[in-house]
Amino acid sequence: MANISFQGDAFSSNNVLQLTKNAKDDNFTGITGRATYSQPVRLWDAKTRRLTDFTTHFTFIMKAVDPQWYGDGISFFLAPVDSSIPQNSSGGYLALFSPDTAFNASKGNQIVAVEFDSNRNRWDPSGDHVGIDVNSIVSVATVTWKSSIKNGSKANAWISYNSTAKNLSVFLTYAENPVFGGNSSLYYIIDLREFLPEWVRIGFSASTGDRVEIHNILAWEFESSLEVNDKKKTGLA
Repeated sequence: MANISFQGDAFSSNNVLQLTKNAKDDNFTGITGRATYSQPVRLWDAKTRRLTDFTTHFTFIMKAVDPQWYGDGISFFLAPVDSSIPQNSSGGYLALFSPDTAFNASKGNQIVAVEFDSNRNRWDPSGDHVGIDVNSIVSVATVTWKSSIKNGSKANAWISYNSTAKNLSVFLTYAENPVFGGNSSLYYIIDLREFLPEWVRIGFSASTGDRVEIHNILAWEFESSLEVNDKKKTGLA
């Protein structure tokens, strides 16, 4: 996986992105991990102000180690190229924010993420939910997620951005042979140029706290209209 970079406790095994530890003898608690595409991605053109359209599709599994005590979740995120895992960002912070920055939705944070959250923290609307985060761990839009974390079923997610409508949308399904028809489970209207730099890092983050679970990305592809020479990036190729 030469095109994937790992941070924290994330690693690859058998062509699967393991975002957090999963061995029986590992300590699962309080860990963080990130797996990102190794090359910067152009989100918009500073000269023309042209903003990209993009779609990413990934297949993932979140599986509880203990069906009664699990957490915390996975995110797909866009951030500055030099972004790294913040200190103390385990648990509900999803390896995205430190406690000092998590609730300050200033443009200084510069991170946009879609979270698949399995544990209700004090800032969350429900236990299992999907949320869109803009510079803060407090989601700007959420929807209840009928997850299958207890049995580790395979989920498919599509995250798309329409630059004309400024629409960031999420579609999630557990269907065995899923087909993406452009509909969404959740969306938020946002001009990404107002929150992110011209070039960004894309990828996944995950964390555990006192509650633990396994976070695996089985397949991933990303397509962007501004990537002239290499429009399609297959993360696990």
